[in-house]
Amino acid sequence: MINEDNNILPADRPKSAIIGATGFIGSAFFEAYRKSNSDFTATSRRGGPGGLSKLDLLSPDISGLKLSRTGHKDALILAAVAGIDRCEIEPAARKINVDGTRDLIKQLVAEGIKPVFFSSDYVFDGAAGNYPDDAITRPITEYGRQKAEIEAFLKEKAQGNYLIIRLSKVFGLKKGDNTLLDEMAGIMSRDGEVRAAYDQIFCPTLVRDVVGAVARLQARDCRGIYNVCFPEKWSRCDLAQALAQKLSFDVSRIRKVSLDEIGFKARRPKNTSLIPRKLLAEIDFKFTPMAECLERVAENWSKIR
Repeated sequence: MINEDNNILPADRPKSAIIGATGFIGSAFFEAYRKSNSDFTATSRRGGPGGLSKLDLLSPDISGLKLSRTGHKDALILAAVAGIDRCEIEPAARKINVDGTRDLIKQLVAEGIKPVFFSSDYVFDGAAGNYPDDAITRPITEYGRQKAEIEAFLKEKAQGNYLIIRLSKVFGLKKGDNTLLDEMAGIMSRDGEVRAAYDQIFCPTLVRDVVGAVARLQARDCRGIYNVCFPEKWSRCDLAQALAQKLSFDVSRIRKVSLDEIGFKARRPKNTSLIPRKLLAEIDFKFTPMAECLERVAENWSKIR
């Protein structure tokens, strides 16, 4: 069974703002924080129903949110242009991911709000893998460079009062969410061919585990850089084969390819596996085993096969 304990968030976590509450990860935080405590602020680029305030990172202005005045202590920065190829070709991505995020951080620091910045394993070049929390960043993509720039900016400007969350590949378990495992299962259900890179290696992590781990880091007032990921590395190809076995899908229809063959605009780092050493040493947290995640996704799709 999926570990439901990770859905129980610590009651003593600080009052938080969720900047970017409509993306995949941001909406997971929004729903979890709303269920456990309705007293928080959430924003999106356009604002909207459900209590979302407007905050556009092209020209961020937090004055209307009145964060410090209303007792907010942390701000989770999840708003970003996340497309790897988009960051290579669209100038607006840098304006949001770097320029706007810097402006936002300056305003948060001035109000005494701790920035909680969500970074990525793409700050590494993928040559070695097994990167600890304090590994030197060497990005090879524009997306990774933008994340690394904000990491460096926080270290310089936030006077030690910051939290950087480095994520690996984050996925969900809802049928149709089109994240890592669901996307594969959907192709298999249509008897399609799954192209899966044998040399793309990461630490796939359930989104509810990300929420649970970060909430616990917040409750302990942790600062600095933390790798927040499932402490096992997988290749995309190995995941596809494991899921195929659960779905009784013909494994011969999984086409093993190199990441170099896929034809992305931007070259991807190959082995971005992380070691969540600080996280596991400092908080009591158990990530959901991959076997349980594969079982749940297989259950979602097995009825239509």
